[in-house]
Amino acid sequence: MPSLHKLSDQLWSGELSTRQPEHHPMATYNTTEEVADGVAFYKDFVNVTGVRTDVGLLLIDTGSFHPVQNQRSHSGIRAHISEPLHTAVYTHGHVDHAYGLPPFLAEDPDRVRPQIIGHENVAPRMDRYEETAGYNTVINTRQFGVPIQWPCDGMRPNVSFRESLDLSLGNTEVRLFHTRGETDDHTWAWLPQQRVLCTGDLFIWAAPNAGNPQKVQRYAKDWALGLRKMAAFEPEILLPGHGLPIFGATRVREALTNTAAYLESLYGQTLELLNQGARIYDIIETVKPPAELAELPYLLPVYDEPEFIVRNICRHLGGWYSGVPSDLLPAPRAAQAREIAELAGGLDKLLARAQACLKSGDLPLASHLIDWAADADPESTEVHRLRAEIYTQQSLGADSTMARGVYTGAARESQKLSGEA
Repeated sequence: MPSLHKLSDQLWSGELSTRQPEHHPMATYNTTEEVADGVAFYKDFVNVTGVRTDVGLLLIDTGSFHPVQNQRSHSGIRAHISEPLHTAVYTHGHVDHAYGLPPFLAEDPDRVRPQIIGHENVAPRMDRYEETAGYNTVINTRQFGVPIQWPCDGMRPNVSFRESLDLSLGNTEVRLFHTRGETDDHTWAWLPQQRVLCTGDLFIWAAPNAGNPQKVQRYAKDWALGLRKMAAFEPEILLPGHGLPIFGATRVREALTNTAAYLESLYGQTLELLNQGARIYDIIETVKPPAELAELPYLLPVYDEPEFIVRNICRHLGGWYSGVPSDLLPAPRAAQAREIAELAGGLDKLLARAQACLKSGDLPLASHLIDWAADADPESTEVHRLRAEIYTQQSLGADSTMARGVYTGAARESQKLSGEA
Protein backbone atom coordinates (compact mmCIF):
# COMPACT_ATOMS: atom_id res chain seq x y z
CA MET A 1 0.00 0.00 0.00
CA PRO A 2 1.30 3.52 -0.72
CA SER A 3 2.30 5.65 2.25
CA LEU A 4 -0.36 7.61 4.10
CA HIS A 5 1.30 10.80 2.82
CA LYS A 6 1.00 9.59 -0.78
CA LEU A 7 -2.62 8.50 -0.34
CA SER A 8 -3.44 11.85 1.22
CA ASP A 9 -1.92 13.65 -1.79
CA GLN A 10 -3.98 11.49 -4.16
CA LEU A 11 -7.22 12.21 -2.32
CA TRP A 12 -6.48 15.92 -2.16
CA SER A 13 -5.83 16.08 -5.91
CA GLY A 14 -8.93 14.04 -6.79
CA GLU A 15 -6.93 11.14 -8.21
CA LEU A 16 -8.65 9.03 -5.53
CA SER A 17 -12.00 9.70 -3.87
CA THR A 18 -13.59 9.09 -0.50
CA ARG A 19 -16.60 7.82 -2.47
CA GLN A 20 -14.50 4.71 -3.17
CA PRO A 21 -15.10 2.24 -0.31
CA GLU A 22 -11.39 1.52 0.04
CA HIS A 23 -10.72 5.23 0.63
CA HIS A 24 -13.78 6.09 2.73
CA PRO A 25 -12.70 7.93 5.91
CA MET A 26 -13.51 4.79 7.92
CA ALA A 27 -11.71 2.36 5.63
CA THR A 28 -9.76 -0.18 7.68
CA TYR A 29 -6.14 0.32 6.62
CA ASN A 30 -4.61 -1.12 9.83
CA THR A 31 -1.34 0.71 9.26
CA THR A 32 0.89 2.99 11.31
CA GLU A 33 3.40 5.61 10.21
CA GLU A 34 5.61 8.11 11.99
CA VAL A 35 4.30 11.43 10.70
CA ALA A 36 6.54 13.72 12.80
CA ASP A 37 9.42 13.23 15.18
CA GLY A 38 8.14 10.90 17.90
CA VAL A 39 4.53 11.01 16.59
CA ALA A 40 3.03 7.73 15.33
CA PHE A 41 -0.33 7.78 13.55
CA TYR A 42 -2.40 4.61 13.36
CA LYS A 43 -4.99 4.60 10.56
CA ASP A 44 -7.93 2.22 10.66
CA PHE A 45 -11.70 2.55 11.05
CA VAL A 46 -10.78 4.94 13.86
CA ASN A 47 -7.40 6.63 14.21
CA VAL A 48 -5.08 6.66 17.21
CA THR A 49 -2.09 8.97 17.71
CA GLY A 50 0.86 8.02 19.88
CA VAL A 51 3.46 10.55 21.03
CA ARG A 52 6.80 9.60 22.57
CA THR A 53 7.59 11.83 25.58
CA ASP A 54 10.27 11.84 28.27
CA VAL A 55 7.78 10.47 30.79
CA GLY A 56 6.22 7.79 28.58
CA LEU A 57 3.64 7.29 25.88
CA LEU A 58 0.93 9.88 25.25
CA LEU A 59 -2.14 8.55 23.46
CA ILE A 60 -4.54 10.93 21.74
CA ASP A 61 -7.61 8.74 21.42
CA THR A 62 -7.33 5.12 22.47
CA GLY A 63 -9.13 3.07 19.86
CA SER A 64 -12.41 1.19 19.69
CA PHE A 65 -14.28 -0.85 22.29
CA HIS A 66 -14.16 -3.81 19.90
CA PRO A 67 -11.42 -6.21 21.10
CA VAL A 68 -10.11 -7.03 17.62
CA GLN A 69 -9.87 -3.36 16.68
CA ASN A 70 -8.26 -2.21 19.91
CA GLN A 71 -5.72 -5.03 19.78
CA ARG A 72 -4.82 -3.89 16.25
CA SER A 73 -4.43 -0.24 17.23
CA HIS A 74 -2.39 -1.26 20.28
CA SER A 75 -0.05 -3.33 18.08
CA GLY A 76 0.21 -0.49 15.57
CA ILE A 77 1.27 2.07 18.14
CA ARG A 78 3.57 -0.36 19.94
CA ALA A 79 5.41 -1.08 16.68
CA HIS A 80 6.71 2.52 16.89
CA ILE A 81 6.64 3.53 20.56
CA SER A 82 7.56 1.15 23.38
CA GLU A 83 7.52 3.47 26.40
CA PRO A 84 4.94 2.70 29.13
CA LEU A 85 1.62 4.51 28.81
CA HIS A 86 1.68 7.72 30.83
CA THR A 87 -1.29 9.77 29.58
CA ALA A 88 -4.34 9.10 27.44
CA VAL A 89 -6.49 11.92 26.04
CA TYR A 90 -10.02 11.28 24.86
CA THR A 91 -10.99 13.67 22.07
CA HIS A 92 -14.57 12.70 22.96
CA GLY A 93 -16.47 9.87 24.59
CA HIS A 94 -17.59 7.92 21.52
CA VAL A 95 -17.04 4.19 21.88
CA ASP A 96 -14.65 4.04 18.92
CA HIS A 97 -12.36 6.66 20.48
CA ALA A 98 -12.47 6.34 24.27
CA TYR A 99 -12.89 2.61 24.93
CA GLY A 100 -9.64 1.17 23.60
CA LEU A 101 -7.37 1.24 26.66
CA PRO A 102 -7.63 -2.43 27.82
CA PRO A 103 -4.67 -3.78 25.76
CA PHE A 104 -2.43 -0.97 27.06
CA LEU A 105 -3.51 -1.51 30.67
CA ALA A 106 -2.99 -5.26 30.34
CA GLU A 107 0.72 -4.71 29.63
CA ASP A 108 1.35 -4.22 33.35
CA PRO A 109 -1.76 -4.79 35.49
CA ASP A 110 0.08 -3.76 38.67
CA ARG A 111 1.17 -0.42 37.30
CA VAL A 112 -0.60 2.69 38.56
CA ARG A 113 -3.42 3.62 36.21
CA PRO A 114 -2.28 6.25 33.69
CA GLN A 115 -3.54 9.78 33.58
CA ILE A 116 -6.78 9.70 31.56
CA ILE A 117 -7.90 13.13 30.38
CA GLY A 118 -11.20 14.19 28.91
CA HIS A 119 -13.65 17.05 28.89
CA GLU A 120 -15.97 17.24 31.90
CA ASN A 121 -18.88 16.01 29.75
CA VAL A 122 -17.19 12.69 28.88
CA ALA A 123 -18.25 10.95 32.10
CA PRO A 124 -21.93 12.01 31.76
CA ARG A 125 -21.84 10.73 28.17
CA MET A 126 -20.60 7.34 29.35
CA ASP A 127 -23.35 7.31 31.99
CA ARG A 128 -25.93 7.99 29.27
CA TYR A 129 -24.46 5.26 27.09
CA GLU A 130 -25.04 2.74 29.87
CA GLU A 131 -28.61 4.00 30.34
CA THR A 132 -29.37 3.74 26.60
CA ALA A 133 -27.34 0.62 25.77
CA GLY A 134 -30.33 -1.10 24.16
CA TYR A 135 -31.16 1.86 21.95
CA ASN A 136 -27.54 2.33 20.92
CA THR A 137 -27.20 -1.37 20.09
CA VAL A 138 -30.18 -1.06 17.73
CA ILE A 139 -29.24 2.18 15.97
CA ASN A 140 -25.53 1.45 15.58
CA THR A 141 -26.24 -2.03 14.22
CA ARG A 142 -28.53 -0.31 11.72
CA GLN A 143 -26.06 2.48 10.93
CA PHE A 144 -23.06 0.25 10.24
CA GLY A 145 -24.87 -2.87 9.00
CA VAL A 146 -23.10 -5.30 11.36
CA PRO A 147 -24.19 -6.62 14.78
CA ILE A 148 -22.97 -4.31 17.53
CA GLN A 149 -23.36 -5.03 21.24
CA TRP A 150 -23.12 -1.65 22.94
CA PRO A 151 -20.49 -1.57 25.72
CA CYS A 152 -21.30 -0.54 29.29
CA ASP A 153 -17.77 -0.41 30.70
CA GLY A 154 -16.45 3.00 29.76
CA MET A 155 -13.31 4.03 31.64
CA ARG A 156 -14.02 7.52 32.96
CA PRO A 157 -11.33 10.23 32.89
CA ASN A 158 -9.46 10.79 36.13
CA VAL A 159 -8.54 14.30 34.98
CA SER A 160 -11.16 16.57 33.44
CA PHE A 161 -11.31 20.18 32.29
CA ARG A 162 -13.86 22.69 31.04
CA GLU A 163 -12.32 25.08 28.46
CA SER A 164 -8.62 24.26 28.08
CA LEU A 165 -5.75 22.42 29.70
CA ASP A 166 -2.00 22.74 29.18
CA LEU A 167 0.19 19.69 29.79
CA SER A 168 3.94 19.37 30.23
CA LEU A 169 4.99 15.76 29.72
CA GLY A 170 8.74 15.98 30.24
CA ASN A 171 9.93 18.21 27.42
CA THR A 172 6.73 17.75 25.39
CA GLU A 173 4.07 20.45 25.54
CA VAL A 174 0.46 19.62 24.76
CA ARG A 175 -2.43 22.07 24.68
CA LEU A 176 -6.00 20.79 24.93
CA PHE A 177 -9.06 22.82 23.97
CA HIS A 178 -12.78 22.15 24.22
CA THR A 179 -15.12 22.87 21.31
CA ARG A 180 -18.71 21.73 21.00
CA GLY A 181 -19.12 20.15 17.60
CA GLU A 182 -20.01 16.57 16.79
CA THR A 183 -20.39 16.16 20.54
CA ASP A 184 -20.71 18.37 23.62
CA ASP A 185 -17.55 16.82 25.13
CA HIS A 186 -15.10 17.33 22.27
CA THR A 187 -11.40 18.05 22.76
CA TRP A 188 -8.76 18.89 20.20
CA ALA A 189 -5.03 18.74 20.87
CA TRP A 190 -2.23 21.02 19.71
CA LEU A 191 1.40 19.86 19.83
CA PRO A 192 3.28 23.15 19.36
CA GLN A 193 6.79 21.71 19.10
CA GLN A 194 5.81 19.31 16.32
CA ARG A 195 3.25 21.73 14.77
CA VAL A 196 0.76 18.84 14.83
CA LEU A 197 -2.99 19.26 15.29
CA CYS A 198 -5.15 16.33 16.43
CA THR A 199 -8.75 17.22 15.64
CA GLY A 200 -10.63 14.14 16.77
CA ASP A 201 -13.90 14.01 14.83
CA LEU A 202 -13.99 17.77 14.22
CA PHE A 203 -12.39 16.85 10.89
CA ILE A 204 -12.91 13.47 9.19
CA TRP A 205 -12.31 13.92 5.43
CA ALA A 206 -16.07 14.25 4.81
CA ALA A 207 -18.93 16.67 5.24
CA PRO A 208 -19.03 17.17 9.02
CA ASN A 209 -20.99 14.63 11.03
CA ALA A 210 -23.22 17.43 12.27
CA GLY A 211 -26.60 15.93 11.49
CA ASN A 212 -26.65 12.18 12.25
CA PRO A 213 -30.41 11.44 12.30
CA GLN A 214 -30.22 8.74 14.99
CA LYS A 215 -27.92 10.50 17.46
CA VAL A 216 -28.04 13.39 19.90
CA GLN A 217 -27.58 17.11 19.24
CA ARG A 218 -24.66 18.48 17.22
CA TYR A 219 -23.39 22.09 17.32
CA ALA A 220 -22.64 23.50 13.87
CA LYS A 221 -21.92 27.12 14.87
CA ASP A 222 -19.55 26.25 17.72
CA TRP A 223 -17.90 23.67 15.48
CA ALA A 224 -17.06 26.29 12.85
CA LEU A 225 -15.64 28.63 15.49
CA GLY A 226 -13.44 25.82 16.79
CA LEU A 227 -12.10 25.04 13.31
CA ARG A 228 -11.12 28.67 12.82
CA LYS A 229 -9.38 28.69 16.20
CA MET A 230 -7.39 25.63 15.13
CA ALA A 231 -6.38 27.30 11.87
CA ALA A 232 -5.03 30.30 13.77
CA PHE A 233 -2.26 28.10 15.22
CA GLU A 234 -1.00 27.47 11.66
CA PRO A 235 -0.53 23.70 12.04
CA GLU A 236 1.68 21.90 9.56
CA ILE A 237 0.14 18.43 10.02
CA LEU A 238 -3.50 17.59 10.70
CA LEU A 239 -4.30 14.20 12.24
CA PRO A 240 -8.05 13.52 12.03
CA GLY A 241 -10.28 11.17 14.01
CA HIS A 242 -11.11 9.29 10.79
CA GLY A 243 -9.46 9.48 7.41
CA LEU A 244 -5.93 10.36 6.39
CA PRO A 245 -3.47 12.95 7.71
CA ILE A 246 -3.10 16.24 5.86
CA PHE A 247 0.43 17.53 5.37
CA GLY A 248 1.50 21.11 4.76
CA ALA A 249 0.38 24.34 6.42
CA THR A 250 -1.46 25.62 3.33
CA ARG A 251 -3.54 22.49 2.90
CA VAL A 252 -4.30 22.23 6.60
CA ARG A 253 -5.49 25.84 6.71
CA GLU A 254 -7.68 25.31 3.64
CA ALA A 255 -9.22 22.14 5.07
CA LEU A 256 -10.05 23.79 8.38
CA THR A 257 -11.35 27.11 7.05
CA ASN A 258 -13.33 25.58 4.18
CA THR A 259 -15.00 23.13 6.57
CA ALA A 260 -15.82 26.06 8.85
CA ALA A 261 -17.27 28.00 5.89
CA TYR A 262 -19.38 24.96 4.91
CA LEU A 263 -20.94 24.81 8.38
CA GLU A 264 -21.33 28.59 8.64
CA SER A 265 -23.22 28.69 5.37
CA LEU A 266 -25.68 25.97 6.37
CA TYR A 267 -26.14 27.57 9.78
CA GLY A 268 -26.63 31.09 8.40
CA GLN A 269 -29.11 30.06 5.71
CA THR A 270 -31.12 28.00 8.19
CA LEU A 271 -31.15 30.75 10.80
CA GLU A 272 -32.37 33.31 8.25
CA LEU A 273 -35.28 31.10 7.20
CA LEU A 274 -36.19 30.22 10.78
CA ASN A 275 -36.34 33.92 11.59
CA GLN A 276 -38.74 34.38 8.67
CA GLY A 277 -41.04 31.72 10.12
CA ALA A 278 -40.37 29.13 7.43
CA ARG A 279 -41.54 25.55 7.97
CA ILE A 280 -38.89 22.92 8.48
CA TYR A 281 -39.87 21.24 5.20
CA ASP A 282 -39.29 24.48 3.30
CA ILE A 283 -35.96 25.00 5.03
CA ILE A 284 -34.75 21.49 4.19
CA GLU A 285 -35.71 21.90 0.55
CA THR A 286 -34.07 25.34 0.29
CA VAL A 287 -30.78 25.26 2.21
CA LYS A 288 -27.80 23.83 0.34
CA PRO A 289 -24.05 24.01 0.93
CA PRO A 290 -22.10 26.36 -1.36
CA ALA A 291 -21.34 24.59 -4.64
CA GLU A 292 -17.66 25.56 -4.50
CA LEU A 293 -17.33 23.76 -1.15
CA ALA A 294 -19.67 20.80 -1.63
CA GLU A 295 -17.41 18.97 -4.09
CA LEU A 296 -14.11 19.53 -2.32
CA PRO A 297 -12.43 16.13 -1.82
CA TYR A 298 -12.62 16.40 1.97
CA LEU A 299 -16.23 17.66 2.14
CA LEU A 300 -18.09 15.01 0.13
CA PRO A 301 -21.25 13.71 1.88
CA VAL A 302 -19.93 10.18 2.32
CA TYR A 303 -20.81 9.87 6.02
CA ASP A 304 -23.43 12.51 6.86
CA GLU A 305 -25.74 14.55 4.59
CA PRO A 306 -26.16 18.35 4.34
CA GLU A 307 -29.92 17.89 4.75
CA PHE A 308 -29.36 16.08 8.03
CA ILE A 309 -27.14 18.93 9.22
CA VAL A 310 -29.90 21.43 8.41
CA ARG A 311 -32.42 19.37 10.38
CA ASN A 312 -30.03 19.30 13.34
CA ILE A 313 -29.56 23.07 13.23
CA CYS A 314 -33.35 23.46 13.24
CA ARG A 315 -33.58 21.15 16.25
CA HIS A 316 -30.88 23.10 18.05
CA LEU A 317 -32.32 26.55 17.40
CA GLY A 318 -36.00 25.65 17.65
CA GLY A 319 -38.23 22.80 18.75
CA TRP A 320 -39.42 19.65 17.08
CA TYR A 321 -42.57 21.26 15.63
CA SER A 322 -42.36 21.28 11.83
CA GLY A 323 -44.58 24.31 11.26
CA VAL A 324 -47.37 22.16 9.77
CA PRO A 325 -50.32 22.13 12.20
CA SER A 326 -51.37 18.56 11.39
CA ASP A 327 -47.94 17.38 12.59
CA LEU A 328 -48.63 18.68 16.09
CA LEU A 329 -51.10 16.02 17.27
CA PRO A 330 -51.22 13.71 14.26
CA ALA A 331 -53.55 10.83 13.58
CA PRO A 332 -51.84 7.45 14.12
CA ARG A 333 -49.61 6.43 11.21
CA ALA A 334 -51.68 3.31 10.57
CA ALA A 335 -54.90 5.34 10.37
CA GLN A 336 -53.29 7.79 7.95
CA ALA A 337 -51.98 4.93 5.83
CA ARG A 338 -55.33 3.15 5.63
CA GLU A 339 -56.99 6.43 4.57
CA ILE A 340 -54.36 7.00 1.86
CA ALA A 341 -54.79 3.43 0.60
CA GLU A 342 -58.55 3.90 0.44
CA LEU A 343 -58.20 7.20 -1.42
CA ALA A 344 -55.83 5.51 -3.86
CA GLY A 345 -58.48 2.92 -4.62
CA GLY A 346 -57.08 0.12 -2.48
CA LEU A 347 -53.73 -1.34 -1.46
CA ASP A 348 -53.14 -2.77 -4.95
CA LYS A 349 -53.33 0.73 -6.46
CA LEU A 350 -50.88 2.04 -3.86
CA LEU A 351 -48.47 -0.78 -4.63
CA ALA A 352 -48.81 -0.27 -8.36
CA ARG A 353 -47.97 3.40 -8.00
CA ALA A 354 -44.97 2.60 -5.78
CA GLN A 355 -43.77 0.13 -8.41
CA ALA A 356 -44.19 2.75 -11.15
CA CYS A 357 -42.16 5.29 -9.16
CA LEU A 358 -39.47 2.69 -8.60
CA LYS A 359 -39.26 1.98 -12.34
CA SER A 360 -39.13 5.69 -13.20
CA GLY A 361 -36.33 6.27 -10.67
CA ASP A 362 -38.35 8.41 -8.25
CA LEU A 363 -37.13 6.50 -5.19
CA PRO A 364 -38.09 9.11 -2.55
CA LEU A 365 -41.73 9.06 -3.68
CA ALA A 366 -41.68 5.27 -4.04
CA SER A 367 -40.45 5.10 -0.43
CA HIS A 368 -43.34 7.22 0.86
CA LEU A 369 -45.85 5.11 -1.01
CA ILE A 370 -44.46 1.78 0.14
CA ASP A 371 -44.21 2.89 3.76
CA TRP A 372 -47.87 3.94 3.67
CA ALA A 373 -48.68 0.53 2.25
CA ALA A 374 -46.67 -1.20 4.97
CA ASP A 375 -48.41 0.82 7.68
CA ALA A 376 -51.81 0.09 6.13
CA ASP A 377 -51.16 -3.67 5.94
CA PRO A 378 -48.05 -4.61 7.96
CA GLU A 379 -48.63 -8.37 7.46
CA SER A 380 -48.62 -8.28 3.64
CA THR A 381 -45.74 -10.28 2.16
CA GLU A 382 -46.40 -8.60 -1.19
CA VAL A 383 -45.92 -5.18 0.40
CA HIS A 384 -42.70 -6.24 2.07
CA ARG A 385 -41.25 -7.79 -1.08
CA LEU A 386 -41.66 -4.47 -2.88
CA ARG A 387 -40.51 -2.50 0.15
CA ALA A 388 -37.31 -4.57 0.33
CA GLU A 389 -36.68 -3.91 -3.38
CA ILE A 390 -37.27 -0.16 -3.05
CA TYR A 391 -35.00 0.27 -0.05
CA THR A 392 -32.31 -1.92 -1.57
CA GLN A 393 -32.28 0.49 -4.52
CA GLN A 394 -32.27 3.45 -2.13
CA SER A 395 -29.23 2.05 -0.32
CA LEU A 396 -27.35 1.43 -3.58
CA GLY A 397 -27.84 5.06 -4.59
CA ALA A 398 -27.00 6.59 -1.22
CA ASP A 399 -23.69 8.41 -0.79
CA SER A 400 -23.68 8.70 2.98
CA THR A 401 -23.10 5.99 5.56
CA MET A 402 -26.05 7.38 7.54
CA ALA A 403 -28.60 7.07 4.73
CA ARG A 404 -27.23 3.79 3.44
CA GLY A 405 -27.46 2.23 6.91
CA VAL A 406 -31.10 3.23 7.40
CA TYR A 407 -32.15 2.10 3.92
CA THR A 408 -30.30 -1.21 4.18
CA GLY A 409 -31.86 -1.80 7.60
CA ALA A 410 -35.34 -1.21 6.15
CA ALA A 411 -34.64 -3.62 3.29
CA ARG A 412 -33.45 -6.33 5.69
CA GLU A 413 -36.50 -5.81 7.88
CA SER A 414 -38.89 -6.28 4.95
CA GLN A 415 -36.94 -9.23 3.57
CA LYS A 416 -37.51 -11.03 6.87
CA LEU A 417 -41.20 -10.12 6.95
CA SER A 418 -41.68 -11.27 3.35
CA GLY A 419 -40.04 -14.59 4.11
CA GLU A 420 -37.22 -14.00 1.62
CA ALA A 421 -34.40 -13.42 4.11
